[in-house]
Amino acid sequence: MKPYKRISSQNLRLLLLLARITAVLGIILFVISIIAIVFMSIGSGFHALTTSLVFIPMSVSILFISGIMAAIVAFEENYRIRTEYLVRKDET
Repeated sequence: MKPYKRISSQNLRLLLLLARITAVLGIILFVISIIAIVFMSIGSGFHALTTSLVFIPMSVSILFISGIMAAIVAFEENYRIRTEYLVRKDET
């Protein structure tokens, strides 16, 4: 599983790597929170269930931040390719 596998970058490789790591972390946290909610609802009462519900918005916000980082990388790469095309076009 490699998130954002269609995005590539020459200038912002570190940000793309960070976006991928953050996406994997968000997915893992989301799965763990769903599993915790299921086990807390079976085993214990309402208080433990509401405590485990806190992790879902946190994992969604982590995924959102990862998406913003990937979008920044994609915009920059698109701008770089367009600029290279225009420079080559002017040289000929």
